[in-house]
Amino acid sequence: MSEFETKDYKPNDRELRLFEQEKLDLYKGTFVVCIVYGLSAFLLLVIILFTEWGKEFIYDKFAPAVITYILGSLIIIIYLLNAIFSIRPRKIGTDMDSDANITCPDYWKLERITDIKHKDAIIANNGITTTNKKGDIIPSINKTENTNLQYRCVYDENVYGNKKDFLKMKMAITPEGSEYMAGFKKLATARTYGPNSQVLPDYIVRNTKKDDYNKATYNDLVKYAKLTGVYGKVNASSTTGVPDYTSNNKLDSTTDEYTLKIANNFVGSGGTPSLNTITDKYKVDAPLMCNVVYPQVLGLLDASTKEKNEVSCEYAKQCGVSWSSLKCK
Repeated sequence: MSEFETKDYKPNDRELRLFEQEKLDLYKGTFVVCIVYGLSAFLLLVIILFTEWGKEFIYDKFAPAVITYILGSLIIIIYLLNAIFSIRPRKIGTDMDSDANITCPDYWKLERITDIKHKDAIIANNGITTTNKKGDIIPSINKTENTNLQYRCVYDENVYGNKKDFLKMKMAITPEGSEYMAGFKKLATARTYGPNSQVLPDYIVRNTKKDDYNKATYNDLVKYAKLTGVYGKVNASSTTGVPDYTSNNKLDSTTDEYTLKIANNFVGSGGTPSLNTITDKYKVDAPLMCNVVYPQVLGLLDASTKEKNEVSCEYAKQCGVSWSSLKCK
């Protein structure tokens, strides 16, 4: 058993990589602090020993302050050195009992999910019913109290601007043919959204591209999309047999209708696309929400990959998200 292993916990490769990076960052910070305090203390000593004004004004008049500064520097250095040697790997990815163990993309915020309807929608997406207690997509997520449904990460509007600004930024740096889309909980809102409107989308969505993935990772990413409510089941009309895209195509909602518009139709120019065409594309292409992510759900899917982070890394790649703590290859 290694120095980091206990009877109940053995860090995996991903956790060890994160630990090594955190320890390296802490070491670098301690090194810089030691250099700053060491140089300043050395300069003080030189000035006091080799100059008359240093001895008179620094040592004679401010001896207590100098001594306090030097002792304080030593205490800080000892504390940081102790932090380096006492740091241990922390559990990430699944069944976390503390939000301190959850990693978010860079400059995103962690928030607790308090809306029970939101959790109910995810459980419903997993196929949980009174007769089916085992999830169809991820079997272990079978109730709203599951620890993996308590938190999610959202992008920080103080950094990226509102959702419309965020969408425009994404579109500006994205190659043609892989556009982002805006998602709306209410169909009426989607129909009134345009370049000059003040209405903000509820979600920033991007279609996955299967060519970018190996088969297993792509399938896991589709599972994540389905579970987190990115697209719902579309029922056919009982009278015409044609899929009714306004009745049950919902995202993150148990009450409101949901649809999409192709992003370049409201950040640039162009006509309004057909609702049925857009929602059909939306369902088939397995799009991802790119302004909200559930890191613990991704962590469950990561657990079966070689690097223990591959599904999360592909999500970050597909959504154009910087997630440095994952240490993606």
